[in-house]
Amino acid sequence: MAITGLPYHDIADTFTQQDVPLDRVLADVAAYTARITGAAQAETVTSLACRTALARRGVAHLSLAVDVQEETEDAPSPRGAAQTSAANWVEGLRLPEPAALAQAAEILNGAQRVAILAGRGALGARAELEQVAETLGAPVIKALLGKAVLPDEHPLTTGGIGLYGTFGTHAAVRDCDALLILGSTFPYVEYYPKPGQARIVQVDRDPQRIGLRQATEAGLVGDARAVLAQLLPLLRRKPDRGFLAMAQAETRRWHETLRAAEESPACR
Repeated sequence: MAITGLPYHDIADTFTQQDVPLDRVLADVAAYTARITGAAQAETVTSLACRTALARRGVAHLSLAVDVQEETEDAPSPRGAAQTSAANWVEGLRLPEPAALAQAAEILNGAQRVAILAGRGALGARAELEQVAETLGAPVIKALLGKAVLPDEHPLTTGGIGLYGTFGTHAAVRDCDALLILGSTFPYVEYYPKPGQARIVQVDRDPQRIGLRQATEAGLVGDARAVLAQLLPLLRRKPDRGFLAMAQAETRRWHETLRAAEESPACR
C-alpha cells in the first residue's frame, strides 16, 4: 500500500507548486489507485485498496490532499451513510482441469532432465515443491521473488537465476529438456532455455501469465500448493539422478568460487 499527498483540494489541478495528479501518474503500476476526497470516504476506499492489493498480488495506492489529511469529521452522503465497509479478505481455491494435469504429468514423466523455476507464487508450497523436485530429480531454480521458497543451502536448489545466477542454475537451464515454471514470470527471457529446447509446464493463479515468457505446452491455472498436490500422484519417480547431481556439483563449485574470491588478497 502506497499513500501519497496532494496539494490542498481547492487548488489541485491549477498548476500550483508540486501539483502532480499522483492517482493518475501511478495508475499504470498500481492494481488500484484512488484519490480520497474526504474523511467519510477514507474507510471504504482504504478497505477496497487493501483487498485489491491482496487479490491481485499488486500495489495499491491512495492519495490525499493536505487538508483532507487533517479532517477528523466529514458528513457522508445519504447513500454513503448507508454503506458499510468490510475489514476482511477472502479467497477461493482455483484448480486446473484434469486434462491439463494429465498433459503436464505426461510431459514431466517423459522428460529426462526436468528443471523447476520457482517464483513468488511458490512461497506457500515448500513441502509440495520439495516432493515434486525429489520425485523428478529436478533442481529448483529460484527467481528473485521466490528466493525464500527454499534456503540457498538446500540440496535441491541451485540458487538464483539471472545476472547473479549460479553455475548450477546456468547448467540446469542449458541442459534441461523440460521446465516447470511455478508461480513465476521472471522477466529476463535470455536466461530461459533456448526456443524449442525444452517442453514447458507452467503453474500460475493468473491465466493471463500462462505462456507469457515461454511458449507453454501445458498450463495449470490455480494455487501452486493445491496444483502440486494434485500433480504429485500423477508423477513417476525418476531413478536417474544424474541431471540433479550435475546441477548440485555446479552449485557447489559456484559457492567454492565465491569463497575463494572472498579469501583472496584483492578482497581484503
